[in-house]
Amino acid sequence: MNVRQFVERRRARWQRFEELLDAVRWANGRNLDRAALDELGRLYRQTATDLAYARLHGADPSVVEYLNSLMGRAHGILYRARRGSLRDGLRRFWYSFPAAVRRNARYVALAIALVLLGAFIPFAMIVANPAVAQALVDPQWRPIFEQWKRGEQRPPGHTGLSAVMSSFYFINNSRVAMLAFGLGIFWGIPTVYLLIANGYLLGTLAGEMYHVGKLGFLLVSIYPHGVPELGAVFLCGGAGLMLGRAMIAPGDLTRADAVRQVAPDAFWMLAGSIVLIFFAAFIEAFFSFFAFPNWAKFLWGTVELALLLAYLLGVREPARPA
Repeated sequence: MNVRQFVERRRARWQRFEELLDAVRWANGRNLDRAALDELGRLYRQTATDLAYARLHGADPSVVEYLNSLMGRAHGILYRARRGSLRDGLRRFWYSFPAAVRRNARYVALAIALVLLGAFIPFAMIVANPAVAQALVDPQWRPIFEQWKRGEQRPPGHTGLSAVMSSFYFINNSRVAMLAFGLGIFWGIPTVYLLIANGYLLGTLAGEMYHVGKLGFLLVSIYPHGVPELGAVFLCGGAGLMLGRAMIAPGDLTRADAVRQVAPDAFWMLAGSIVLIFFAAFIEAFFSFFAFPNWAKFLWGTVELALLLAYLLGVREPARPA
């Protein structure tokens, strides 16, 4: 067969192949039946053979270019990565986040211990000697502490600035969480400092509230938003400690490889923490600081804690059939 005859005999085949490719490209193949899909696969193999023949026998460069372009389009369409849907992404997050937390529970436990340590020391010092509080409390926090000690709460329904405050809480708490996570790359030192510093602030406030007889008021007021907010701090802190551990003791790996090894779990923990902070911001702005009954706040926080623990400890991805 000479080259001219080859092109004439194959032209209809190539045009049909191009039509099927367009159908897959623009309609994702939904308008093709089983027979058309089988035909598409057959034409793909035949056109690949035609391209090899055209190159071998010196066909016109325009023909080779056309076939080469056709095969490039076909490869890009037939072998492209499957597009993930929003539903697929949410499903992956739903299962990957708690799995990452369970795999790295020791780092989360260490983050909790550092916060509690940072809180216990100033709390014990202020309980033993109230005068110490003047030296321990940063002057910039003094107005907020005094407001807490007065037990001020907003009446339910007065939500004028709540939307603005929820945005502020979300942005501020997200910044702290990301710092606790991201700065872990510096051998975990900034993460340890931030965890202890957050605990220190809570401990000094709790110590002063204890001496004015409002420690219970403090705990029940922060309980509703504290569950997701502190949970996010613990998780981001744990993720930062994971990065720090990879930098300090990479084992047989390079530090870069050790960080890459823990990075997927660390990022899932960060992503879950951002979701928790989002919920905490709305609860803090619209519920925690309003004069709702203490039993309602206690019940809210307890239900949150139970649901969060059940999710983190109990949700597991179902096994896929072989």
